[in-house]
Amino acid sequence: MKIGLQALGAAAAFAFVAMNHADAQQYPRRPVNLVVPFPPGAATDAFARVIAKRMSELLGQQMIVINRDGAAGVIGTDSVARAAADGYTLVWGTSSGLAIMPALKKKLPYDPQRDFAPISLGAKLAYVLVVHPSIPATSVQQLIGIAKARPGQLNFASAGTGGAPHLAGELFKTMAGIDIVHVPYRGTALFATDLVAGQVDLGFASPVTTLPFTANGRLRALAVTTATRVDAYPNLPTMAEAGLPGYELTQWYAMLTPAKTPPEIVAILNTAIHKSLEDPTVRTRITREGGMPSPTTPEGLSQFIRAETAKFEKIIKAAGVRIE
Repeated sequence: MKIGLQALGAAAAFAFVAMNHADAQQYPRRPVNLVVPFPPGAATDAFARVIAKRMSELLGQQMIVINRDGAAGVIGTDSVARAAADGYTLVWGTSSGLAIMPALKKKLPYDPQRDFAPISLGAKLAYVLVVHPSIPATSVQQLIGIAKARPGQLNFASAGTGGAPHLAGELFKTMAGIDIVHVPYRGTALFATDLVAGQVDLGFASPVTTLPFTANGRLRALAVTTATRVDAYPNLPTMAEAGLPGYELTQWYAMLTPAKTPPEIVAILNTAIHKSLEDPTVRTRITREGGMPSPTTPEGLSQFIRAETAKFEKIIKAAGVRIE
């Protein structure tokens, strides 16, 4: 009797694997949901939508973008961690939800390494170091010199404590050995308004935010935070080129699906996102807004998230950053 039950169990397991394999071969047979854990309108959402549109064409099924924001990306990201592992619910994960929040908070409802099957990195987004024209610096080194001559007197704005622009400023402080004061705002629009008005001295923001103001001289751009120059500011040096070797900090976006999703499905999605990022229309939209298409293998994404989490942990610890 025991042998019969064991055989029956083995047969059931084999049937389950065979069924999953057949499902994977026919994937996708219905629309795929892509959860964006932030509200519509920003680069996070814009990049997701342009990539999803091209992937829909490649997959032969619509990819539906669903915005589920809250808690710096945690709510939407967690919703996908709990979804069925069938390839029909994906997350457009961000550096905030996958690396910064895990580095900031001891307890999250999900583990980026355990609860997701990585598909591919999608894009990296540069930040731009900008100063108000009242600050007499036309280079990063001049700004560092002014800050060292006036310790604790300059301030830098960000869209909120613990966000990537805040940590870009903290990394700048540490690597340059300067004392500048962080002024957190509740959102990009608020801090951009005060920066342009001269209420704060400098800040790190995306090219979409800075371009209108650097074009008309209301802000001065000094450098970008990526490892290489970006199309949105082709003549602007990187922070490394401007005198801080090794400086790199970006916002980034990646596609993941719940853990235990069949590897055949992950492979199909990886191929689709790679092909979408090769599309000229997709690439133009991303690069125009300061982004860089950055596809990877699934394992490459897993390694990247681990490295980014370790980097953010180091920045957070050095700066003593805490959030409620």
